Amino acid sequence: MCRASSIRHPASGGQGWSVSGISRANAHQVSRYDDAPAYGGTPSDNSVIAAIRDLKARGLKVVLYPFLLMDIPTGNVLPDPCGSGNGQKPYPWRGEITVYPAAQQPSSADGTALASAQISSFCGNAQASDFAVFGDTVSWTGGSDQGYRRMVLHYARLCVAAGGVDAFLLGSELRGLTTIRDENGNFPFVLGLMTLASDVRNLCGPSTKLTYGADWSEYFGHHPQDGSGDVLFHLDPLWAHSDIDAVGIDNYMPLSDWRLNGDPLDRSVHSQTDPAYLRAGIAGGEGFDWYYASDADRASGLRSPISDFYGEDWVWRYKDIRG
Repeated sequence: MCRASSIRHPASGGQGWSVSGISRANAHQVSRYDDAPAYGGTPSDNSVIAAIRDLKARGLKVVLYPFLLMDIPTGNVLPDPCGSGNGQKPYPWRGEITVYPAAQQPSSADGTALASAQISSFCGNAQASDFAVFGDTVSWTGGSDQGYRRMVLHYARLCVAAGGVDAFLLGSELRGLTTIRDENGNFPFVLGLMTLASDVRNLCGPSTKLTYGADWSEYFGHHPQDGSGDVLFHLDPLWAHSDIDAVGIDNYMPLSDWRLNGDPLDRSVHSQTDPAYLRAGIAGGEGFDWYYASDADRASGLRSPISDFYGEDWVWRYKDIRG
């Protein structure tokens, strides 16, 4: 699990930096990698409001997408949910945020009451009423809570202060949280996103489109790797929620299988930029017609057809959005 922290560092010139009432002097300093900041840092509230207003003044539609990055440097000694015993993976993908121990690990919290408790701790208890708004300043008044709800509700408040946005995402690619179950088989983080959707809707109003940006490997269902063969449509309650306007997909699905020597099984294609070749991969090819069962199969070009015993191939086809 991740936890926000505060580390003092020297102030510098330029416009005064502040986010949710946290000043530059009291903010967490981004770690360094190869003698440079590992990440670009969080933009100040003033700059976010200015950007929203500038885009709207240009006649553009504005989508605000809160983006969570994991500032976990090399050589850390944090407990690894996956049990490596060597600290956590440096600068991991946010989709790896999960419970401790992780799913499929000995004594995993997945499927237990502990999962609910850990996810509740991650989300925190921030409410819309915990923010004080004075003109263009949105400040936090809710004490030491540094959970996920605080971040999302802060940016929703910021959007309202800027005059509103056309669409707002509740987050994205948090696959390691949305797929976790409690002792009753429920998905507590999905339930948390549903509550958050209602809270953001109450702040932003009916004209703002709301969704969650699911990873392309997450949006269409959860297939637990526990030997059960279960297919669980864990995000369906979120997609069907009255305050969610669209199924959101962070879409990185492969359009081609191009190698140094071209497509391993389609030598008639002469260019990886062939429009017809790429177009055929939107709802075809890998993830629709076939898949690679292993890294070795991928290396050799050995493709396995996607099929379901009951004729419901769409269950396994992550590209089958229409189906």
